[in-house]
Amino acid sequence: MFKFEKEQTVLDFNGTKIGGQPGEYPRVLGASIFYNKHETVLDDHTGKIDKARAEALWNRCQELSDITGIPHFIQIIAEYGEAFESYFSWFDSIDNTTAFLMDSSAPAALAHACKYVTEVGLADRAIYNSINGSITPENMQALKESDVNAAIVLAFNPGDPSVRGREQVLAEGGVAGQEKSMMGIAEECGITRPILDTAATPLGLGSGGSFREILACKAIHGLPTGGAYHNMTVSWTWLKRWRKSVLADQYKGKDLLLEQMAHHHFGGFEGIRQAAWSSPDIGCNIMAATLGADLIMYGPIENCEGASTAIAFSDIVLAEAARELGLQPQTENHPLFKLV
Repeated sequence: MFKFEKEQTVLDFNGTKIGGQPGEYPRVLGASIFYNKHETVLDDHTGKIDKARAEALWNRCQELSDITGIPHFIQIIAEYGEAFESYFSWFDSIDNTTAFLMDSSAPAALAHACKYVTEVGLADRAIYNSINGSITPENMQALKESDVNAAIVLAFNPGDPSVRGREQVLAEGGVAGQEKSMMGIAEECGITRPILDTAATPLGLGSGGSFREILACKAIHGLPTGGAYHNMTVSWTWLKRWRKSVLADQYKGKDLLLEQMAHHHFGGFEGIRQAAWSSPDIGCNIMAATLGADLIMYGPIENCEGASTAIAFSDIVLAEAARELGLQPQTENHPLFKLV
């Protein structure tokens, strides 16, 4: 579609490469596991899990990566340090290569995670998620003292969701509760493999800036860029309300033709609900990929099927367009060579 004038950095995570010009490398998918109320979690404090079920989910992601050429990272979520230890140990026991994101809303748990992965020799695979305006001095210190050198760096400005506002937070500093910019903090903490996150914000509250910032990050900084764009669907209040009430319950038992259509084409009203939800959920990720996003954190790991095929489609289109700009896929394991 286009080629950035800025030289593009490509990062290597044990053979998984991320970054570059659109069309050179496949997008990398990020699958969330052990999130709140995830069925694989038996005890979210100790990190006790249904290992067979969790492994089956990850194996499916790997199978899809093998089929499509779209690589995966796994995003491990925990609210307690003990749980992080359990999750990291489990993941390393079934996959000793793939990078993993360490994600938590609890600063103490993330600080503990940094220390733990350093102690057990997993820091080279760990990606801290994320350096943002709420990062505490304790977490900055934990990162500095750890061997973790990769992090998601968030361009979120609560006071200004425009591209200008996001760039202020990312590269200039003095906003979002921090004196330094997010990139400045990352450098201070020893982060040599930053992945810029354009901070998906809800529809009506700067969602356009979330997408335009992809172009800005790649054009200005030349660094791998992405985000969790599915959060736009999750936060779309109208869709949640419409999906629950209008789309199904209002018509159930009242409109025979619609009810017959629902069962014939969607397997019932629940199928219509799911279609209404999954379409924008997949669409927002295709939009991001088309604009050059390198990392697509698509949310629950169970959504791996739709995410993999949608992004494979996008990558094929990008690679074909890139050829007209003098660019070529830089890996033989590209969807263009596997699926066409």
